Amino acid sequence: MPREGMGEDFNQLFDRLIEERRTVRSFTEQVPSRDDIEKVIRAGLWGPYAAPAVAGTKVFRRFFVLERSGSSMDALTDIAIRTMRATGDRLMKLCESEPAMAEKAAPFAQRLQMMAASGSVALQEAPYYIVIAEKKGIPKAEQQSLAHVLENMWLKATALGMGFRLISMTEQMGHDAEFCKLLGMPPGEFAYDGCSVGYAIEWPPAPPRPTYGEAVTWLP
Repeated sequence: MPREGMGEDFNQLFDRLIEERRTVRSFTEQVPSRDDIEKVIRAGLWGPYAAPAVAGTKVFRRFFVLERSGSSMDALTDIAIRTMRATGDRLMKLCESEPAMAEKAAPFAQRLQMMAASGSVALQEAPYYIVIAEKKGIPKAEQQSLAHVLENMWLKATALGMGFRLISMTEQMGHDAEFCKLLGMPPGEFAYDGCSVGYAIEWPPAPPRPTYGEAVTWLP
């Protein structure tokens, strides 16, 4: 028997939720309740995963919540600055050896270098920075699983009226032994990603996207 749909009212709300999701880059000082942050994390726990890759591992997904004012955030900020500087330097060297890369990679590399020099990192902007760890395995699907987790969390945060920003630098930080030590995680066994959560100063407008007709082709 096919599963019944959840009704027109539910689907209209769900469509609105997807369309309202935004990347928020500036947050107020207001701190969300712990209860709401837990709801966002629980939504992430329900994200799909690659069962064969984590077979035999009960806790294959972990969440680490850092507060903006906490000592752990200070330590992680230092790691983030070091990671940005190293990534920027590596990209600039790549641009020098492969000129075809320069047009696209150089501006990003320079931005990372400037941010590292200023000590300004995105993970400090919101009241909470959440790191998600996903067990590595075969087939290699941990980054896809992390993407599913973050999408669930993003939609839940939106439903709760909170702003959300992906912190993609978390993936690179996951290769840092000091980062893993800070989280109490074994180096090399998990992949990482992260996000900032708080209340938006201003809700951004919808970004441009292709229309359905431009993006979709039905093949015979």
